[in-house]
Parts: sequence; C-alpha cells; structure tokens
Amino acid sequence: MRLRTSSRFLRRAKKLREPHATMLRAALRRFAADPGDPLLRLHELKGDLREYWSFTVDADLRVLFRWDGDEAFLVNIGSHDEVY
Repeated sequence: MRLRTSSRFLRRAKKLREPHATMLRAALRRFAADPGDPLLRLHELKGDLREYWSFTVDADLRVLFRWDGDEAFLVNIGSHDEVY
C-alpha cells in the first residue's frame, strides 16, 4: 500500500523523540504491509471526524489518516487528546 503524508504529519513526526520515533517507523511499516494488523488497533472515527481513521503507535500515540482510494493519506500524529 502507498502512504502519503500531510505537511502537518511530517512536522509533528520529526519532533518525536526516542523511543516514539522508532515505534512510529515500526507502526508505519506494519500498516503498509497489513492495515488490518490487530496490533495497530485500526478503527474508523465518528462524529466530526467520520471521514478519518486512526491507528495506535503506542498507549497514547495515534496516527490520524483518511483513505484516498487504495492509498492512505496520513494527516496528523499525536496523543489521543491532540489528534481527536
């Protein structure tokens, strides 16, 4: 699967410190290989964010994205409260 990123996602991802930076790289590899991997806890969002999906990097770090055909457009990354 192809991943595209927003400038916001890139800015925030570059600010991550270890071990979160390494965990993000691993989660993105896992997501690209198999978006349905249960370790990612992929889920569709509701309400104002109903066009978006999310997956988990660690206990409180989430990636917000939307499907664009067979591509995933990564929109944001942050804690639960920052992303939602």
